[in-house]
Amino acid sequence: MLNRDLECQSAIGNTDQQSEENETKEPITTFTSTQKDTAKDDARVLGFWGFLNKYSPHYTLYELFDLFDSPLPSELSNAPLEELLPIFKSVFLHKGVKRERLNHSTVQDAISLIKNAKNIVVLTGAGVSVSCGIPDFRSENGIYSRLQEFELSDPQEMFDLEYFKFRPETFYSFANEIYPSNFKPSPSHKFIKVLEEKGKLLRNYTQNIDTLENVAGIKRVVQCHGSFATAKCVQCKYQVPGTSIEPEIFAKKVPYCPKCPDESGVMKPDIVFFGENLPSVFHDSWAEDRKVVDLLIVMGSSLKVAPVADVKDRIPIGVPQILINMESLPHMERFDIHLLGYCDTITTHLLEELDWIPKSHPTKSMKTLPGLISPPSPKKIKDDGSVKAKYQQGRLPWHWLFDGAKVHDVRSDCESEDESDMSNPEGDYSESDESEVLKLQDVLDNDSTAEIV
Repeated sequence: MLNRDLECQSAIGNTDQQSEENETKEPITTFTSTQKDTAKDDARVLGFWGFLNKYSPHYTLYELFDLFDSPLPSELSNAPLEELLPIFKSVFLHKGVKRERLNHSTVQDAISLIKNAKNIVVLTGAGVSVSCGIPDFRSENGIYSRLQEFELSDPQEMFDLEYFKFRPETFYSFANEIYPSNFKPSPSHKFIKVLEEKGKLLRNYTQNIDTLENVAGIKRVVQCHGSFATAKCVQCKYQVPGTSIEPEIFAKKVPYCPKCPDESGVMKPDIVFFGENLPSVFHDSWAEDRKVVDLLIVMGSSLKVAPVADVKDRIPIGVPQILINMESLPHMERFDIHLLGYCDTITTHLLEELDWIPKSHPTKSMKTLPGLISPPSPKKIKDDGSVKAKYQQGRLPWHWLFDGAKVHDVRSDCESEDESDMSNPEGDYSESDESEVLKLQDVLDNDSTAEIV
């Protein structure tokens, strides 16, 4: 890592010149809180070297430590640049990139945030489509759990471009299960549509390839990972409507290119595989949307596939963030509010509390899947006889458990947002507890949280 630092040191000017400045120059800039917040936003968006490229022409490296409230000890004031740079990089990652939770933590806070927001970004994953009959990928019974069935060593080979070219029959042996045929949108899709109808939806960034957003009538949607709407030959790039290869998909056969001789070209749906770039519309839309978003809602996603997973960490630090998911995401810290359980149950509850669906609209009861729990809270009967969604507070003050919430029994050292805390059997949670966990996580994340790219 140090070698790369030295190779890229030109980003902050000449080494000797900077060292000489450090010897004779104390920090002369007093940064305001606004300047510090802006710097943190830039840190999250630009990454380490991009940040240095922007700020080093105006401030010495010595001063940049102060920008993140980490003044350099006097004994290091004469240290050469090659020693200071790795130290600053550590400060940058842990004081600049990381986001502190805002003062929002309850279900009612979530309702108020949605009600008052004007530019909501909703990021959706497979969890919003499971109730439609479409399998997800990473759950216990998801597609990635079937390695032996497909004779794979790595589940992501199912969607790896080079592996597809080598053995396309693997993909087409299960493509019929995720192909959008007669599936209907879920209540979660309808929740997003209502946000759009209310003029609050800035954009729905979906990682799904089922096109159910289109079926639900959502207009402001970006299909980050493409879709089955079209397909093209991996050899000659000849493109056809997705319906052209539908017979082969349902027959579990490999569709070949009609233009390439002797079945030398294989048709591939225009969904983004590992090894392919995301469509430009994702990058272009996000570059503009991140400037005006005032609320982020992540629904039904594990946030494990970049660059879409990086969206959470590329918005200004003052924008509230809500997670609606069956379980918390320990690798994605500091959502302000966690609404855990079935997405359909939670979104229906939010719409009812916002009075955005008719009071006669019943909340459908959903069976708990094996291995999950439904929190034992009393049913609340509304005036019209329908049943309100049930929920109760989790072990952390910003966690709220609805039907279907997946609660972990053991809290690992680095899972600072897991529900159970075996070292605290009374269930009380203090800020000091969180502080100790986050200190440990900072150590564990030192190298794994490298630059935002």
